[in-house]
Amino acid sequence: MPNINQLVNRQINLWNAERVAFDKRRQEETTLRAERPADLKPVVTISRERGCRGKQLAKLLSRELQYGLFDRQIINYLSEQPTLRRNVIESLDEQNRSDLELWIEGMLARQITDHDDYIRGLIEVVKTTALQGGVVILGRGANYILSETSAYRVRTVAPLELRVRNMMDAEGMSEKQAREEIKKEDQARAQYVKRYFQRDINDATGYDLVINLATHSLDAAVKIIRSGLRARGWAVELIGGDKRGRR
Repeated sequence: MPNINQLVNRQINLWNAERVAFDKRRQEETTLRAERPADLKPVVTISRERGCRGKQLAKLLSRELQYGLFDRQIINYLSEQPTLRRNVIESLDEQNRSDLELWIEGMLARQITDHDDYIRGLIEVVKTTALQGGVVILGRGANYILSETSAYRVRTVAPLELRVRNMMDAEGMSEKQAREEIKKEDQARAQYVKRYFQRDINDATGYDLVINLATHSLDAAVKIIRSGLRARGWAVELIGGDKRGRR
């Protein structure tokens, strides 16, 4: 499996190629209303309860849409690595970089109460990704960071007993270990959201869509998300998420 640097650099190269193609398209199509590549492809954030298979959903969705996937490991790494994070930011054009700085300062002033270096790095990474578009972001409170953008914010849940069974099957845990891990991780995620965003992670108003993965398969959940994107106006094609026009 490629390391994080390779994965991030691959995504940067894809963004750069898409911007070149977008600029060419704007010259050829005078009716194109999009101002930047991100206007053609949405960003989807996925928050999940431990053990409900939210990560598997994020992977499946990214493959279905042919989008990049930024999971917690990648987001954390970028947030803590200034050089690589700077490469991501420099993939933006000049106007978007200017917008990014103004947006970060505004968010830190209005919404974030704990201003440590990590959270600023996190905000830079998540917002830069949103300005580029075409990425699925897993966890790290991205739904709160992007609450005032066009990002589509999904929460996945499932009953405790099913989550316990999932972890026993997928990770070889005993029932006791699975229950302890779920309790520990759910509490940690809730505390993280409370600390940085002053929100209740279980408050459904923090999301555009909440999916119960006990009553929906992963394939069905992908279809629901795609339908939600279309309902929001994104003309999602079978091959990806091009927003070719509002419906």
